Formats: sequence, C-alpha cells, structure tokens
Amino acid sequence: MKKVEVTWKDIIASSGWHTPNQIDNFVTEEDNVIKSIGYLYEQDENQVVLVNAYFTDKSKFGSVEKIPSGCIVKIEVL
Repeated sequence: MKKVEVTWKDIIASSGWHTPNQIDNFVTEEDNVIKSIGYLYEQDENQVVLVNAYFTDKSKFGSVEKIPSGCIVKIEVL
C-alpha cells in the first residue's frame, strides 16, 4: 500500500440560534485545513480511506479514516 499525505478541509458546524450577522461571520471564517498521513486503503470518486497500520498479510487494519472526496485539497505520495 502507498503511504500518502492527504490535505483536506474539515467540515465545520454550529448549533443553536444565530443572528444573520453571526451566520455571515461563520460563512466567511477561514476553513480548517487538516493533513492526514496514512496508508491508502481505498480511493474512489466519493472518498479516500486511510489506515495507519496493518498486518503484513493484510488480515487486519488499525485506525481507519474516511475522508469525503469533496473535502480533499490534494493527495501526495510519500
């Protein structure tokens, strides 16, 4: 499996009641950009799936992370 670094924009949410001004400020806030490093388990048009460890026979995988494709800025092979 390839080791990759995925740069992606995190989804942000806010609960409760908001004034129009608060919503406008929320919309214009800077995005949270995240970098995840892992082994590329799967990639398709909808998602990228990373694992951080696996048995050499690929019978078990540790720490799975699924990132929606629409959030991905770039993927670099390490």
